[in-house]
Amino acid sequence: MVALAALLCAIGLGTYPPQAEVAVSHRVILVADGGSRELTASAGTVAAALEEAAVSLGPMDRVSPSPDTELADGLRIRVVRVSRRRLTEEVAVPSPTVLLGDPEIPAGYTKVLAHGKDGRVRRVISVWEKDGQVTKKDVIKEKVLARATDTVVLRGTHGLPSRGGDWRNPIRMQATAYDPGPKSCGKYASGYTAIGVKARRGIAAVDDRVIPMGTRLYIPGYGFAVAADRGSAIKGHRIDLCFDTYAEAIRWGRRKVKVFILD
Repeated sequence: MVALAALLCAIGLGTYPPQAEVAVSHRVILVADGGSRELTASAGTVAAALEEAAVSLGPMDRVSPSPDTELADGLRIRVVRVSRRRLTEEVAVPSPTVLLGDPEIPAGYTKVLAHGKDGRVRRVISVWEKDGQVTKKDVIKEKVLARATDTVVLRGTHGLPSRGGDWRNPIRMQATAYDPGPKSCGKYASGYTAIGVKARRGIAAVDDRVIPMGTRLYIPGYGFAVAADRGSAIKGHRIDLCFDTYAEAIRWGRRKVKVFILD
């Protein structure tokens, strides 16, 4: 065997004695888990260097540069720990303030006509964190526990530019309620209004001889709405207010309201 190796060496096909491969190492900087350290890695890629340094990665952790990057002296390897968790919270929804302008009252005068109440919602939130710091929150689900009601404030606008609408003369109407489903609209309900928009909270059915289609409205106790639907029973001074669910519509029932025209 020795003689064969010497022969190969003599004809340029080998070395004698045989030489082992020399391992190449690299000095790299590892930034992970709140610290930074320099290490000597004999592995060939970032992934292998992390394994050699006993740094394990979670399913959502991120590495820069990519794990298959070849090592080089001075390479900076950063590991970002990424996690996601869910939490449930209840938060207050402030009462919206609605300003009613009266051009016959001097500017600067204000009077609270109705004191609203804050609402409350329960939210399921997805929380994303990077290295322990919250970077993003997404609301996955939300349930209204108590709906906020409006605080209505009358203010004088005499001498100020007109913004449309006549707050001094609301229309007194009989208000009923409905939802877009078959319980309110029959089994052939499409979920769309007479003029083709999607029925949802904030849509009102009116007699367009009294209130033209497209008119913006404000109804105390309900909120803002747009006249965008008709109904065979909605004639004269009647208004039918859309809710998202049948249960909400039933709770509203039938009541007398003042309808303020915004434009």
